[in-house]
Amino acid sequence: MKAIIIGGGSIGQRHALNLQKLGVSTRIIDIDEIDNVDSIIKCEKNFDGDQLIGLVCSPNINHIEHCLKLSEHNIPIFCEKPFYSSSKGIEELLNIIKEKNLITMVGCNLRFIDEVKSINPNTKYINVYFGYDLKKWRPKTDHLKSYSANKNLGGGVLLDVIHELDYLYFKFGDIKNISYIKDKLTNITNDTEDLVMGRIEFKNGTLADFTLNYLSEKYQRYYDILEENVLKRKNLKVDNQMYVEEIKYFIDHVKSNSPCMNNFQEANNLLKHLI
Repeated sequence: MKAIIIGGGSIGQRHALNLQKLGVSTRIIDIDEIDNVDSIIKCEKNFDGDQLIGLVCSPNINHIEHCLKLSEHNIPIFCEKPFYSSSKGIEELLNIIKEKNLITMVGCNLRFIDEVKSINPNTKYINVYFGYDLKKWRPKTDHLKSYSANKNLGGGVLLDVIHELDYLYFKFGDIKNISYIKDKLTNITNDTEDLVMGRIEFKNGTLADFTLNYLSEKYQRYYDILEENVLKRKNLKVDNQMYVEEIKYFIDHVKSNSPCMNNFQEANNLLKHLI
């Protein structure tokens, strides 16, 4: 198996290393090479006949464009979160994926950690929190040049930290109602929100509150869940293993030609409530 990775940033590099450890050869295509992607894919497909997969790890605003480009070549597609930051082109992409019956998945790696796996889907209430200073989160770069800080790159904490909303949707299913407020309280971003607070009512009866921010002095990621009539806090433990399990899950489903969880249609079901 071989992988084409569009986007050579930190997450693209992480996936490349993990794929190589799993025995998958990789080719990273930087954004400035995107005009050559057709010839690169044709060359890779014709070289030895190995199964080819595509990963989209480019800035959020380019995800739909790059997924469409990969879909032209009839290869399975793994797209980093969020699936998109603008819905332009989404119906065209979903129609192509359905017509060609392509295996797809959107990467939301918190689905693969024990603290999320153990959430009781019948719980009545959960309160979810993520917070971290954006400057510390992007320590080796100018955080104001990152996609997180810029609307034109698809940034903002709501979509940047969609992991939290994704695992709620993963565990509790269809959303009955969602409401939230988002605001830019500081100059830690250029023009994107640095705080979101909201509430979700799920059709199964679960009530969830959430807070996401770029402002917390220390990294905090946890949920408080109602168990035995008290709220119990669970801190989320994240490491590279969740990325390994995630991409291995995708590869296994490509090999078995079976649909993935959080495929493009499922990811769209959540994003429709946010965009």
